[in-house]
Amino acid sequence: MKTHLRLFLLSAVLGVSLLLTACGGSSTSTPAASSGGTGPVTLELGSAGENLAFDKTELSVSSGQQVTVKFTDNSAAQQHNWVLARGGDDVAQKIATEGLVAGADKNYLPTDPANIIANTTLANAGQTVEVTFTAPAPGTYTFFCTVPGHYPLMKGVLTVN
Repeated sequence: MKTHLRLFLLSAVLGVSLLLTACGGSSTSTPAASSGGTGPVTLELGSAGENLAFDKTELSVSSGQQVTVKFTDNSAAQQHNWVLARGGDDVAQKIATEGLVAGADKNYLPTDPANIIANTTLANAGQTVEVTFTAPAPGTYTFFCTVPGHYPLMKGVLTVN
């Protein structure tokens, strides 16, 4: 847990540094969203303004639960998406790298979606997009944005119970 927190804090510090250099601002954090049942659930999250961060970095659902993620791009100018990897940071890094090659026309997503559980399309500034999927087996899964330069700063963890 301490390692995860340190990694998050390091990512946040790097993100703040980049943003202060590029366009100013500060990093914010909000409490986790979670689901306590087995019926369908909608998780709402967004980008943290102009920061390369999600406004929620911890989400939880139950295995087998129907999950709808409503993602709002709260930026005034940047595009973002929400991608859930079939694994942790190592898998997310691979998806982000392959997405960079794929380009915006393909939502910065790899041609082979084998390591992606769910994803939204690219959201333009102020736009809300959503995706519905069935929660996978219990475990922790990384969610992130594949827009170039946004990963690893713009990521979080979905815990499936």
